[in-house]
Amino acid sequence: MVSEKSQQRKKTSGQLIENLDEVEERILDDPVIQRVMDLARRRGVPLYLVGGAIRNILLDKEVRDYDFVLKEMESSFLDQLGDLFEAAYFSMGKGRQERVYRLAKEEKTIDFTVMVGDNIHQDLMRRDFTINAIAYSFDERRFYAPSQATKDLKEGRIDLLSPQAVEKDPLRMLRAIRYRCTLPGFDLTERLQEEIRRQKGLVQGVAPERIRGEIDEIILSPYPAQGLQLTHGLGLLTEIFSEMIPLQDFPQGRHHTTDVLSHTIEVVGKVAEIISENPPFPFQPSRQERLILGYGALFHDLGKPATKSIDERGEVHFYDHPQHSSHLAHGIMRRLKFPNRLRDEIILLVENHMRILTLSAGKPRDKALRRLINAMGEGIRLLLLLGLAETEAKGGGGEGEKKRFMDLCRRIWDLYQEEDLIDPLPLLRGEDLLQLGYSSGPRLGEILKEVKKRQIGGELKDREAALKFVHEKYSL
Repeated sequence: MVSEKSQQRKKTSGQLIENLDEVEERILDDPVIQRVMDLARRRGVPLYLVGGAIRNILLDKEVRDYDFVLKEMESSFLDQLGDLFEAAYFSMGKGRQERVYRLAKEEKTIDFTVMVGDNIHQDLMRRDFTINAIAYSFDERRFYAPSQATKDLKEGRIDLLSPQAVEKDPLRMLRAIRYRCTLPGFDLTERLQEEIRRQKGLVQGVAPERIRGEIDEIILSPYPAQGLQLTHGLGLLTEIFSEMIPLQDFPQGRHHTTDVLSHTIEVVGKVAEIISENPPFPFQPSRQERLILGYGALFHDLGKPATKSIDERGEVHFYDHPQHSSHLAHGIMRRLKFPNRLRDEIILLVENHMRILTLSAGKPRDKALRRLINAMGEGIRLLLLLGLAETEAKGGGGEGEKKRFMDLCRRIWDLYQEEDLIDPLPLLRGEDLLQLGYSSGPRLGEILKEVKKRQIGGELKDREAALKFVHEKYSL
């Protein structure tokens, strides 16, 4: 273990910021750190910044997550800090080795833990990876780190700080893969990979919310396909998603060149590529929408093995696989405790992921496209991107199929942009029909439903056309 004042630090090279004096300057200039540090000084609370924030500043990356170490629990300090950030702190202790108190403000999280051991040296040695075992003392204006920490940062290695690190918290296996996806140029050491293969079963005992949190970050990362491939190669993917076991080495027929699992991972990667490389449709998905897309891609073909059939000509079919996929996806998301709204949006995407692809094989009328837009709501934008990602990942069909698909997508986008199809003002209401002499009851609802359906399809343009339709089709 070494510790030196920042003024005496040697310069580093490669991906690291050249001068650790500059690192200290950036730490002290960060507005979130400033507010925490100022209150700590006024209250006389000893405080250390540790882990990922220092690592990201060293790598000249954005800091979203801040980890601080307190020498002892300071409830009143955390209360005042909550008032300062207008965000109450809450405990993250369940399922963890240590008690963590978190403040969340917009897209920033600020975590506090109580020091383990007699000093910061001992506290650092209980952490997960060498690249996170760096601390900065605000009182001493001093860095602390084991010698391997800065060396691994410089050389792009993700390695365990101790042989017991995975046993103490098995989530670290997934976190290592997340770092691989979010820290360009970094890779897992052979020792760490072998430890994950050996201990992969321990992930079953991790709280589901924590597992989902790491998978979220892998999906949102610049390299989700590489992350999922690594997760699979180390044996973790099917430990977490047992529903994916049948997808391995399962062929898909002449329209695909890879097995279902490889195709699934490739579609997840294609989605990320399309979003990052200027989507063909002028909108940028939010973080929530990117999660919906990523998980929709991950789950979209879960039902293929159970729905495979071969016709008399030897053609392979997967009839109703979207519905079966959504059923399996629902079970996964219930198990991993997905928020209800996120789960419902993913299910909608999975259930409908074949609709544009199927329509592109024929010559659909605008009526069918309008109804699809209405059924999907704002999710139609995500359905277009998922369909495009799957078309690019299939490997079969050729340029003609891709052109037909894109032409149809542009028609759908134009209708979505030009017409109010998601929640249009109704042409008729219940009181209108009552004034015409129709009786209240289920039949009234059926009439209004049919009018709305034809309005969405573009068959009824205005109130007069709707009244005429009702008069001609439904007797009093």
